[in-house]
Amino acid sequence: MRRIKRPSAYGRTPVPPPDEGDAGWENGYRDGWAEGRHLGLCESIYARAASTEAVRRNVKVLYVKADGAPYAALDQGIEDALRASVREVVVVSPEQDVVPLAEEAKPDLVLVLDAIGRSFPTGQIDAMRARGLRTAVWLPDDPYHSDKTAAIAPHYDYVFTLEASCVPFYQSLGCPRVYYLPFGVNPRFIRHTRPDLAYRSDICFVGSAFWNRAAFFDEIAEYLAGKRLRIIGWWWDRMRNYRLLEDKIHGVWLSPEETAKHYSGAKIVINLHRSADDASHNANSRNIPAHSVNPRLFEISACASLQLVDERLELPALYTPGRDIATFATPAELVDKIEYYLNHEEERREMIQRGLYRTVTEHTYHNRLQRLLEIVSG
Repeated sequence: MRRIKRPSAYGRTPVPPPDEGDAGWENGYRDGWAEGRHLGLCESIYARAASTEAVRRNVKVLYVKADGAPYAALDQGIEDALRASVREVVVVSPEQDVVPLAEEAKPDLVLVLDAIGRSFPTGQIDAMRARGLRTAVWLPDDPYHSDKTAAIAPHYDYVFTLEASCVPFYQSLGCPRVYYLPFGVNPRFIRHTRPDLAYRSDICFVGSAFWNRAAFFDEIAEYLAGKRLRIIGWWWDRMRNYRLLEDKIHGVWLSPEETAKHYSGAKIVINLHRSADDASHNANSRNIPAHSVNPRLFEISACASLQLVDERLELPALYTPGRDIATFATPAELVDKIEYYLNHEEERREMIQRGLYRTVTEHTYHNRLQRLLEIVSG
């Protein structure tokens, strides 16, 4: 085998292909070169977004975290974006007595990420409003727990929801300032990494097996059984065809950092939203529809993996289906698109890059907090 000349420091010397006949080496060379080029392009996209000058507002914000494991990426993203967007940030947990802290801090805004299960006491919000403090809540569990959020939202000056169909619902409760504001991603925290082999897969899904997901995966279990698949989450043993996929399922909860490694290591990540009418897991007796997207949409894209996501009404306003992101409506369509993108590597990577660019330029927590602060500042 002839000696391979290394590229110069400026990348001007091309690396010649291996000798003909050495097929294994050639395939490895080709795949490695293509992956390296792809990662380099993704890094340039991250760098371009990071160079964008942040707008810092002359305001002080007291941020009440959700402070629960499932909301760690949201808390981290919001806190980091606030520190880059405003003059000063005071961060507290929902278990604290926040009223005296707010009296001392005198913030221009009290922002609460209210997660169902760890809801911030509305009595504290009423006390802060009585002292003349401006308050806002961002609700991450809509519309699935709207029966509970109905009792929370009217206590705030501003209500922000990730579900567009909840806006008229909260307005009907007498909330005067209600806005649709999807979550986003912090690409400094959730981004592509070069994962170990243990994190690599062809197809990955991270999430709990709500009943609609279990039924969906049951329909394609036989197909998935023959794939390099990884499913991570709780309750997957409720599948009828669980035994077919048992060796590919890991019933654990992952930190945001570990989740990002699994996303980064997968060629395709499936994003299947939960159902809004699942009475066994939801508190949505009014059957408010779920038209908007979950935070996972942005996190998967930020990890430079191809996302196959079920169709949602609000999705085309965020990404262009077929260009920035791939969608599916049925199990059969999902299988067809998995097969297509596993066998069309260049198209897969080009779509990843376009989606990544949209994500880091339009769908970061910095973008979202700028919008929130614009609204609250009038």
